[in-house]
Amino acid sequence: MKNYSGHIIFEEGFQWKDLEKYFPDIWDIVESESKVNAEEKQFDDILLELNMEEIRKNKKPFGYRRENSKFRMIFPQNRTELTIYRNTPSEEIEEITEKVAHEIRNKKIKYTIKYDQLISSKLKLKH
Repeated sequence: MKNYSGHIIFEEGFQWKDLEKYFPDIWDIVESESKVNAEEKQFDDILLELNMEEIRKNKKPFGYRRENSKFRMIFPQNRTELTIYRNTPSEEIEEITEKVAHEIRNKKIKYTIKYDQLISSKLKLKH
């Protein structure tokens, strides 16, 4: 099935610092699927560290929003949720969401998964 977005919604009691040890692996999943080159990878390493600084402070990370990337990972405001999306429907969204969820499941972080929860007009906006 083709989806625009995959949503990992964290259960009550979740804190952003719970992702500290596992966020680099989650980042690598999204980054590798986005097929960045070596120069972009260096920039992404800096972005990863900025995200990690926020997580260590128990704050919501910025996500992966590279303009030319195939996939994006965002953290919607006012929700404890991780969203992976693409501007066009893709069968890969479910696969990537499941890979990320598998990383989290292995770490005993509780969540639910939903698909296509973004409002279509917001989905079309460039991040």
